[in-house]
Amino acid sequence: RGVADELITWLEGRGLVPLVEAHLARHMGGRSGIAAEEIPALADMAVVLGGDGTLISAARLIGAREIPILGVNLGSLGFLTEITLDELYPALESCLRGDFRVSERMMLRVAVERDGREESCHRVLNDVVINKGALARIIDMETLVNDRYLTTYKADGLIISSPTGSTGYCL
Repeated sequence: RGVADELITWLEGRGLVPLVEAHLARHMGGRSGIAAEEIPALADMAVVLGGDGTLISAARLIGAREIPILGVNLGSLGFLTEITLDELYPALESCLRGDFRVSERMMLRVAVERDGREESCHRVLNDVVINKGALARIIDMETLVNDRYLTTYKADGLIISSPTGSTGYCL
């Protein structure tokens, strides 16, 4: 909360309008917030305070909207949140000058279909885990890539990974 308060003050001092997610705003007391789902349509850039999991959640929320994400690592280890707290304000100054490099990442689109009907669809940055549930039973998973049949897996689960993050490096 303290980092977010300081960051908002810093941004406002430069004439910028920070969009604070509603849940965070409630914990900051007295600040108005915006529903997380509404922020990507309004933002020019996202600053994510946390760890890799927080950044992955933000990327899922942003989806296909191509806005840069600056990941600030507040934990001890971050593969995706590379900026440390000490580097936050110098990095933001560089961004405001237009002096930054974007590392574009592939996202996976995953759809669950039953009887030819799409039940849900998600965009993910890191990986997708498919399994039958609590009981480890063998299931058949028909797999398509770009709408072309690849194969049918018989397994108790399947991990499909993008090149991003620790799962991709493990492969």
